[in-house]
Amino acid sequence: MEGAAEGQPASFAHTNLFGSDFSGQDLREVDFGGADLQGVRFVGCNLTRAIFAGADLCGASFRGATLEEADLTGTQLVGTVFEGADLRGVSLRGASGLPSKNDSRAAFAGATVNFAGARMHRANLKGAKLDQARMAQTDLTGANLERANLRRASMSGVILRNANLVSADLSEADLSDSLATGADLSGAQLDGATIDRANLIGARLRDVDLSKVDTSNARLAPPADIVAAEVQRTLVEHDRWVRSDGKRGSRASLDGVDLTDADLRGLNLSGADLRGVIMHRALLTDALLVLADLSGADLSLASLARCNLSGAILSGANLSRADLTDAILTAAPLLSSHGENIGRKQETRLNGANLTGAVLDGVKLDEARLEGVPPKKLRSD
Repeated sequence: MEGAAEGQPASFAHTNLFGSDFSGQDLREVDFGGADLQGVRFVGCNLTRAIFAGADLCGASFRGATLEEADLTGTQLVGTVFEGADLRGVSLRGASGLPSKNDSRAAFAGATVNFAGARMHRANLKGAKLDQARMAQTDLTGANLERANLRRASMSGVILRNANLVSADLSEADLSDSLATGADLSGAQLDGATIDRANLIGARLRDVDLSKVDTSNARLAPPADIVAAEVQRTLVEHDRWVRSDGKRGSRASLDGVDLTDADLRGLNLSGADLRGVIMHRALLTDALLVLADLSGADLSLASLARCNLSGAILSGANLSRADLTDAILTAAPLLSSHGENIGRKQETRLNGANLTGAVLDGVKLDEARLEGVPPKKLRSD
């Protein structure tokens, strides 16, 4: 791992390591494929890009471990603990937390897989069998849960922004206080699920039967007055202003306006004056905010995936736990009043911004101005 000519990659593939303790070890890229790892302790380990495909992980503990981009395809997870672990980009395709009858894993019967508080941005759980899994406060932003079995799962406070839940089974799952803005739930099973105070604004619910779900305390659409008529007119005039290079319409000025939970996906707000605007949990996926002034804005928990923020001013903005996956933060060319390039560029300004817990996967910060942002806040965490 240190780049020396001697040594070789470690491999424990298909070995029996029952009950071993690797806590705190640096095990990056180690191959544990097909191994018997029942009851093994990997607490606090660095297992980045490690291979566990087909391994038996029943009763193993990965509490607080880093498994970024690790391969856990087809693993057995009865009673496995991932509490507080970093599972960003991990593959859990076809993994199973269900014990089979008459095998050694039956000893863990009744124990459920625990992902509570884990970071699972863009994790692949397609077809995973996670009946009764514990996923409270887990961040599954952009994760693939297509056809996953999450029956009776404990998912209170889970974050499912822009996640793929097509044909997933969420029957009797507890989704109270969850955030699923922009998620695709087409064909999902929700019979008997609890969605009290769940935020499903902008979620796709095609072919979903909600007749057996109490939706009275859930948010399925923005409140009727969230984007008032005056704000709508302002947005229309701003769109004209942008498209005509300033010849028609007028620049939007929404200083301090409360747009909490607003669905603004795909809107062109380039050059808008949005200083101090409140966009808590707002949907801004694929929006254009080139050269917009968002200084001091509250964008906490907002979805800014694939948003173009070139040259935007975000000085002092609150972006805590916002989803900036694949957002564009490059410098933007400045234009004259006639729409001509004047040969200068404006950096995206993030100086003094709060990026605590923000999802920064795929984001390039090379051209952004970052004074006042602690380096530890710039990781994709």
